[in-house]
Amino acid sequence: MLLQSQLEPHMLFNTLVNLRVLIGLDPAAAQQMLDRLGDYLRATLGGSRATLHPLTDEFGCLRDYLELIAVRMGPRLAWQLDLPDALHAVPVPPLLLQPLVENAIRHGLEPEVAGGSVQVSARTTADGNQLLLQVRNSGAPLVTPQPQTDARPGRSFGLAQVRERLKTLYGDEATFELIADSAGQTCANIVIPLK
Repeated sequence: MLLQSQLEPHMLFNTLVNLRVLIGLDPAAAQQMLDRLGDYLRATLGGSRATLHPLTDEFGCLRDYLELIAVRMGPRLAWQLDLPDALHAVPVPPLLLQPLVENAIRHGLEPEVAGGSVQVSARTTADGNQLLLQVRNSGAPLVTPQPQTDARPGRSFGLAQVRERLKTLYGDEATFELIADSAGQTCANIVIPLK
């Protein structure tokens, strides 16, 4: 709930500012943005009342969020969600991936004039006992995040919350890493047990 209370005001403020501009410039785009905002809020409010929800719901929230951001960023944002059918019902914490996608956009894509791409995927590990969730983005190169103990507003709050939630729900059975891959893209990788 704390994570949601931090993410939503920031996203809502940016969306409302963009809506105000779009109303005068492009009313059709403003209406599309408002529709996406409604879809996103409906999905996140339902998910905020549960400890876990199906992975397909998590990806649905991400789809609503990315479509909303795409109205604002236009062709500067390319995105892809890859969720195999066999993983749709796997339970995951609500809003687990959104802070990672938001960080990818804010720190990877928005600083770049051309924008970039975000890909979110789900896979099982080779042994079939764990779920690998990955958020990968192009754009600005990875900068070492602030330490987890840095409590100043806007300083890695989402990443710290992801780590805390994983530790609380899965203990040492979950891992989270933020790395630059060999192609220069930033990858946020979460591994949790399949139960």
